[in-house]
Amino acid sequence: MLFALRQPATLLGLVLGFAAGCWLRATAQNLVKPRLRSVGGRGRFDHALAPASWLDPFGSVAAVLAGVGWSPRPEITGRDRTRSLWLVVVIAVLAHAVLTAVGLTAYVGLGGSRALLQYVPTLGVLHGSQVVVTSNAQRIALGFGVINLACGLLVLLPLPPLELGVALWSILPRSAGARRLAYRLLEEQWSIVAVLVLLLLPLAGEQPALLQLVGGLGDRILSAIA
Repeated sequence: MLFALRQPATLLGLVLGFAAGCWLRATAQNLVKPRLRSVGGRGRFDHALAPASWLDPFGSVAAVLAGVGWSPRPEITGRDRTRSLWLVVVIAVLAHAVLTAVGLTAYVGLGGSRALLQYVPTLGVLHGSQVVVTSNAQRIALGFGVINLACGLLVLLPLPPLELGVALWSILPRSAGARRLAYRLLEEQWSIVAVLVLLLLPLAGEQPALLQLVGGLGDRILSAIA
C-alpha cells in the first residue's frame, strides 16, 4: 500500500479491501470454534468489532509494505484440531474470493471494461498503478478486488503462519524433532520473519519471491476472468 500513496483512490480501495477481507476472514474463521471467548467481558458482536480480533500486526505491516498480508488465525485446540485447521483454510479462501468478486463486479458495474482485466497487472494495482482505469470509483473498486485476490492467493502458500502452512504442519509426524521444529516455526515466530523476508526482500533487482508468485498467479486469474 505504501507505493500507492501517489494514487489516493487506489490506496483507498486497497485499504478498504484489506480491512474488509481481514474482518470477514477472521470473523468467519472464529465460527469454527465451539465458542468464541469474550474478551474483557465483551460478547460476540463487540469482540468481532475490536480491531485486535481481525488485524494481525505482522500481517498489517506486510500489507502496508508489500501490498498483501494476513489476519490473525483463531486458536484451535481439541480432538478435531486438524479438521478445524483445514476448515480455517477453506474459509479464508472463500472470504477473499467473495470480496474479490464484489470488487471486480463493482468495477464492471461502474463502467470498467471486463476485457481489459487481462492487461491489469496484479502487482501494479497493489503498488498504485491502474493504467486501464478511467475513474476514481473504478480505481477504488479494482483496488478492493485485487488486494483480496492477492490475499486469497497468499493463503494457499504452504508456509506458516499462513493458514495452509499451519494446516500442513498439523499433519506432520508427531516425533520429538518435528514437534521442536514446529514449535520454533509457529510459537517463536521464525516463520513470520521468513514470510516477511520473502515478501519484502528484492532478489537480483526483481520483485520479492513471494510477491512475484502471488502477482503471477493473480495475473493468470484476471486474464481468465476477462
